[in-house]
Amino acid sequence: MTARSPNASPSVPPHPGAVALVHGLGRFGGGREAVRYLARAGWTVRIADKSAGDDLQAVRAAMSDLRTLDWQLGREDEALLADVALFVANPGVPDGNPLLQSARARGVPITQEADLFLADYPGRVVAVTGTNGKSTTSTLLHRALQTSGVDALLGGNIGHSLLAEVAHWRPDQVAVLEISSFQLERLHADRRVHGAVFTRVLKDHVDRHGTLDAYHRAKGRLAAAASAFVVHAADDPVASAYASDVPLRLRYAATTPAPHSAGLVDGFVALRLARDPAERIVHQDALRLLGAFQVENVMAASLAARCVGGTPHGIGVAMANAAPLPFRLQLVATRDGVRIYDNGVSTEVESTRSALQTLTALPTRTGRVHWLGGGKSKDGDYATVAAAVVPHIASAHLFGAAAAPLAAAIGEARPATVSTTLREALPKALAAAAPGDAVLWSPAFASFDQYPNFRARALEFHALLAAATPGSTPPASSASGAL
Repeated sequence: MTARSPNASPSVPPHPGAVALVHGLGRFGGGREAVRYLARAGWTVRIADKSAGDDLQAVRAAMSDLRTLDWQLGREDEALLADVALFVANPGVPDGNPLLQSARARGVPITQEADLFLADYPGRVVAVTGTNGKSTTSTLLHRALQTSGVDALLGGNIGHSLLAEVAHWRPDQVAVLEISSFQLERLHADRRVHGAVFTRVLKDHVDRHGTLDAYHRAKGRLAAAASAFVVHAADDPVASAYASDVPLRLRYAATTPAPHSAGLVDGFVALRLARDPAERIVHQDALRLLGAFQVENVMAASLAARCVGGTPHGIGVAMANAAPLPFRLQLVATRDGVRIYDNGVSTEVESTRSALQTLTALPTRTGRVHWLGGGKSKDGDYATVAAAVVPHIASAHLFGAAAAPLAAAIGEARPATVSTTLREALPKALAAAAPGDAVLWSPAFASFDQYPNFRARALEFHALLAAATPGSTPPASSASGAL
């Protein structure tokens, strides 16, 4: 397991006038809420962000009620560390950042928004991580608890900082925290998490972590933070390797459930904790979520919910009523008999492969799927992507930096078009589809060649689709962070 940093400081008692440096405000509110949390606790908060754009000026205006702020936008020089007693790093700031390295060299305690929350929150926390399915599983867990009558909060990497909920914190509450590998690589919350939930840990973010093993180690840190239980796929070697020291391990698989597991009984998602026979929760056919991977998300969320007060009935109702989250294999339009699906959250190949496999297996359809994808490769492995998607597609319509090399990797196996932009690629995908076919928007690559984040790219897809297909379904208000 990764050793704890000597600079670790999950909770630093406030003392009036002491300076806390918040480095990076972030896209989804964590940095901003950390600023508010610290300022209200008596800290003088110095705010550093390499951007000084209009968006941050708007954030500055929104914080005009806080009087102990020192705004230092558009700079990251070492002089910012003068008199700093606490360094709060945004998860998007890599470990190689010079300012972060300087703080570490000076012995300044380094923390982050998630650690601030975990240090002070009085209730139980169930944290969810993995490569794909984090937001869906977190949302399912939260809804299952609420439907069961459990007071529950939802936040973290899903797009809402739980520091913003401090006025509503209660000791008898359960907080569901989605947490990314970016947050986990610097997490110092040893055993401060009640339960940890792992969706499948696959290959991703090698560009950030350096190696696949480092990415896996970052994910595994969540098991070290858990004090009561860990939930993970029975055949996931990564989660299994890090969960050995937790009192209760709960596994899920598409098989008859053994003790301490979730599985399938006569088509029902069923749980076996310390109870025999298994508790039937919901039938697969009653789910509005498409795909075997979504059944796994339901299993994982159901197990975790049962551990912190969820009832079989409440969990079942929540699962049966759950609709796909925005950008996650959601039917968004039908045009001339062609169904168009949005899986815009995908930034790696496995989520795209799973979505393609799900659509080709849908009954009463042709089984032909035309794939719209592209962006920036995280590792340059186009052969693996091609091998994963080719068996499931009728054609490929590619854009961005990955388009040409991926088309070359696909070769003659399937028709493939190459475009510079999504605007150029979408009409080609729509034109290739016949009645009964499906078009799947599932990028499978990072967005950073042309967009600031996956969400901006996904929203452009919806804008382009709305122009091409009147009556398409726009995404609900939603955000999530690093995947």
